Amino acid sequence: MPQKGMRWAELLDVLTDSDRKREVVIERATEMERMALFLLRREGFSAKVTLKTLKEYDIEASKPGEKIAVQVRNQRAKVHLGQVEKFLDFLSLENAKNFSEGLLISTSGFTPSVYAYLREEKITNLKLAILREHKLIRNCEELDRRDERDKTTYIGVFTCKGGVGKTTISAHLAGAFALNGYDVALIDLDHQQNLRKLLGEGVYLPSNKGNLGSVVSVLNKDEWDERDYQDTKIVICDCNPEFESNPVEFIRKFDYCLIPTTLNPLGINKNADVIKRTLASIRRENTKANLFVLINSLQSDEDNRNNLLNQVLKTQFKQMSETDSRLHYIDPTEAAIRFSKQLLYWGFHLFDGNKPSLAFKTVGRYSYPRMDFLKLVDYLEMKTEVGLAKAKGIGL
Repeated sequence: MPQKGMRWAELLDVLTDSDRKREVVIERATEMERMALFLLRREGFSAKVTLKTLKEYDIEASKPGEKIAVQVRNQRAKVHLGQVEKFLDFLSLENAKNFSEGLLISTSGFTPSVYAYLREEKITNLKLAILREHKLIRNCEELDRRDERDKTTYIGVFTCKGGVGKTTISAHLAGAFALNGYDVALIDLDHQQNLRKLLGEGVYLPSNKGNLGSVVSVLNKDEWDERDYQDTKIVICDCNPEFESNPVEFIRKFDYCLIPTTLNPLGINKNADVIKRTLASIRRENTKANLFVLINSLQSDEDNRNNLLNQVLKTQFKQMSETDSRLHYIDPTEAAIRFSKQLLYWGFHLFDGNKPSLAFKTVGRYSYPRMDFLKLVDYLEMKTEVGLAKAKGIGL
């Protein structure tokens, strides 16, 4: 038996294996894990904190016919879609088959992209809760609603080179914002007018939550007037690759600009100079915009090559960002647009007669384009103030 005054290390030597494991768990549990444990037990669960060797979840909770893997995230920023994606991947593994579902508890809340993705993908094996004021709030989406602001946010998608996916990125970024609850104006500044060909006058993304959905309106530069679209607080411009052909009044309004490139040897060698010219062109007219270099058509099954090429690109942009603090290289581990057949064949409705739509259809387990663009919205919201531009009158 342990003796009074023994040190913790000495106490472990005399405990049985089961006692030792239980005491180590209690010792290492965080305050929030202990609070979550208490609240789950108050809801009638038999719950215990797991060993920290199990990094995928923190608490195991069970009732008759129900066994839940619980992850507790105590962080200042809202839990974003990338973190949720990792937990969903765990729940799909063979060693998680004994769990009926997962529960993700956050002390700070969740980004709108998390709610949008779980709704759109009809995810049923993961529930969300916010831990606040010693309560577990299960129906927490209303709690996470963002305040609106009057200022319209302008985002340009631009590069001094065609064929890098500007139009695809512009349209689907608009769609991701719409899934987050924003009405979006998609302005076609490219002389080819591909957005109008692909989406017509625009698309409506209905909500399956009982509320009105959101609209993506496709306009040309002469049709856009903020006074006509007072409820539209996000404007995304598909820019002309010839910089001088873009109306300077739009360039000067950009709060953020996305510059797509590819993570391959030819892309790195060719596009580095293109991106430098693009940055210089934008900065001649706009010194305030945050500029984001985004990897498009990422081959996600080439980890080793991607890691090497990613380091090369990061090194190239490090020197540039040292002279321009508003230049950001988006590490593809945080957000990138993966190569997919859905995006490759987007626009096929022009040939098969179907109505215009975005490439957000679920194929297999998830819709990867939808996940990637929602993660990109998350990234922009975390790095900037885009999240404050919530469309008027639309609740998440």
